[in-house]
Amino acid sequence: MSLDLARRSLDGLSVGDALGAQHFVPGRSRSDLAAGVLPDGPWPWTDDTRMACLLPAELREHGEVDQDRLAGEFAERCDPYRGYGPGAVVVLHRIRDGVPWREAAATAYRGEGSCGNGAAMRVAPLGAFFADDLDAVVTQAVRSAEVTHLHPEGVAGAVAVAVPGRGMVDAMLDLLDDGQVRRGVEDARRLPGRTAAEAAY
Repeated sequence: MSLDLARRSLDGLSVGDALGAQHFVPGRSRSDLAAGVLPDGPWPWTDDTRMACLLPAELREHGEVDQDRLAGEFAERCDPYRGYGPGAVVVLHRIRDGVPWREAAATAYRGEGSCGNGAAMRVAPLGAFFADDLDAVVTQAVRSAEVTHLHPEGVAGAVAVAVPGRGMVDAMLDLLDDGQVRRGVEDARRLPGRTAAEAAY
């Protein structure tokens, strides 16, 4: 376990999040961003960084994810102005109002739970923290995802992002059930050597 790796991962995640958010600022030139011309600061970070910051804190204090505690932290620190999706705001406000997290998370998307990318967007520091223990990465990524993303695809996305290191794609595929996330990883495995435009497509 490495809190230093988790913090370094959080640094990269937060900068990528803040830069990526610039794509959605009115007046920003997408062609400038694509050409590597960086916009003037500041670059505000989003809900993904807000929630990602809570993972290293949870791991530093307790060494693992406790779902009740993490859900409470996510709910208590929810700042809608950071760009949370409307479904996430509803789930987190319900948790803040005392609804058990599993019940609150299950109400998203007609009772299926969210299959969005939020759990995957915040999980990298957890993967870095447990980088030397693949079983722990999977277990803890599932726990961190379920508090807001109960749909199997939402959970699978978090597991896929959390699995650390190069050469881990085969190991990742062994961990993922058949579904959209697994098929996406299989597609990505065929991309080396392709152009950026092909990969983006």
